[in-house]
Amino acid sequence: MDTSHQNRKTIFLLEDDESFSLIFAIWIEEAGYALARAKNITQAKEKLATIPPPDLFWLDYYLGEEKEGGMDFFRWLKGQELYRNIPAIVVSITADAEKLKEFENEGVRRALSKTVANRETIVATAKEILGS
Repeated sequence: MDTSHQNRKTIFLLEDDESFSLIFAIWIEEAGYALARAKNITQAKEKLATIPPPDLFWLDYYLGEEKEGGMDFFRWLKGQELYRNIPAIVVSITADAEKLKEFENEGVRRALSKTVANRETIVATAKEILGS
């Protein structure tokens, strides 16, 4: 029985865009990481209750029709003892450089524009933060 997947680091993706979520899943899994996904905050909280804490959160800033977005979820995570020290990345298609810097000032490990969120950048950023 192959147990190698049990030792992989897990990235938790909060993303409402199904196409991006599927592509992200392929890239991250090919890079050797496990992945947990949710498309909204309610689903994310439900999923987190059923899995071990991930090693990294990758959060979309703007969640379509949701009133709350990735930064709201990040703030919730920071209030939870189990998740407060897990690094988070926030990506946004709409935020400018100044807004991305504000996210980092709030404690987000990295804030990226979705316009640069290609395979190379996503994998390199995950490896840099996770140290692997």
